[in-house]
Amino acid sequence: MVKENIIIYVSFNKNLNFMGDCDIDAALARIKANIEKRAANKNTLANADPDHELTNNTVTKSHALSRAYYRFGLVEKRCMEALISKLNPLRNDNIQDIELRALDYAKAFGVSEKIAYRDLSSAVDALLNRIIIVNEDNGRIRKMTLTIEAIYEEKAGKVTVAFNPRIVPHLIGLRAKFSSYPLKAAVDFSSSYTWRFYELLVSWAQKKEDTGGVFAGWLTVSVEELRKMLGVPDVYAWSMFENRVLDVVKAELLEKANIQVNITRKKTGRKITHLKIEFIARS
Repeated sequence: MVKENIIIYVSFNKNLNFMGDCDIDAALARIKANIEKRAANKNTLANADPDHELTNNTVTKSHALSRAYYRFGLVEKRCMEALISKLNPLRNDNIQDIELRALDYAKAFGVSEKIAYRDLSSAVDALLNRIIIVNEDNGRIRKMTLTIEAIYEEKAGKVTVAFNPRIVPHLIGLRAKFSSYPLKAAVDFSSSYTWRFYELLVSWAQKKEDTGGVFAGWLTVSVEELRKMLGVPDVYAWSMFENRVLDVVKAELLEKANIQVNITRKKTGRKITHLKIEFIARS
């Protein structure tokens, strides 16, 4: 019988210094802290910290979700982004029950507590039933709902939702093709179109190391594609689309986010088919 000599090579990371359970706990704590820092997501749950401001949270999304096709009204959009901002990026499971309280909503969006109760109640059905269409890199078109369950508790003044596990990977990514923005940057928008347009700009913005730290970028998009991403009704002719959506968006982004947006029309024949969009944050 021939005996084989088996040599096992073990490589240790000197920085982790795994010498015991305490050291392992400390090393894992450092790793988790680094991951959370990379995620640019400081979303301490307001429920766990009464002094925490909801507007200090960060909204993180895949570019695919940022550029998805859907239409939410302003109240629904506010609830959607506030709930997304409270997701924990370090959870290993894809089902997270997230709670949004009327008091936090009222404070974040500058409305009365009475209106906050009404808004949370009215948003529940849309969060459950509205379809979000995502174009994936592999060419597949995926249709999803944002949540799989929503519970409104009037006496407690809160709504608790469970996000669709199929959509959660688009919300807590730590890899390329994801972008983030601070919730406070969007809470003053009075048009859901402005909020959606801002998300699109965030997903197309150039890396700040290439722009000298300035929020800026450019893209060319078909009119039809932009309509779908913003959820503009089909009945809007070009003049309505320009006047009621694009002009409103440009004005509000400049007034409330200090972002200058220039839109140049491009024609195919006599029809406006594409738009060149350039944007930069003004100092």
